[in-house]
Amino acid sequence: MNPIRVVLIEDDIDWLNIMETIIGNEDDIVLVGCGTTKEEAINLSKALDHIDIFLVDINLTDNNLDGIYTALELKSSGDWKVLMLTSMSDEDIIQKSFIAGATDYILKKDVHKIPHIVRSIYHEPSNPVEVILQDYRRMKSEEQLKDLTNAEREVYKLIEQGHSRRDIQKKLMKSDNTLKNQIKNILKKMSVSNSKEAIRKVKSGGLW
Repeated sequence: MNPIRVVLIEDDIDWLNIMETIIGNEDDIVLVGCGTTKEEAINLSKALDHIDIFLVDINLTDNNLDGIYTALELKSSGDWKVLMLTSMSDEDIIQKSFIAGATDYILKKDVHKIPHIVRSIYHEPSNPVEVILQDYRRMKSEEQLKDLTNAEREVYKLIEQGHSRRDIQKKLMKSDNTLKNQIKNILKKMSVSNSKEAIRKVKSGGLW
């Protein structure tokens, strides 16, 4: 059986060493890469041939929760699982981790449980908790559109699908003025500056 291939993203060298030791003692789990920043995590995701699970610290620099945004980018670019490492049990932070696409989180005081949790997630990729989390992410994405009218939602969906304004105008048989006003209203209600930001906000469940 092939070992479970894990990448570790952790900026604290002491914790990095501890987790390297714990994972290194397991026959069926192999650490294929380590990084300390979001940029290094993204680079590793592109450079390595195969990754099963990313272990990502929630705070990579200056307690700014950038590990959550790292998870968000990783989940948008591959089908690997992401486990968050944290010293905090704050409910809001944990919710944001799940919105970002994390499958689970591990408190650092329970670091010895990492091998067991890694195996569980690897061998049960479609467990009931993951199904619930997917529904939760969809709900948070839908929440970003709650203030739009049905007509505005229709316009937004076409924008998200990549249609140009001219295409949307023809498809929905709207005047240029009407469509301009609807797009303006969409951006205002979503508190974003342009269509690209609107799409990113919906896909990230409001994290961005």
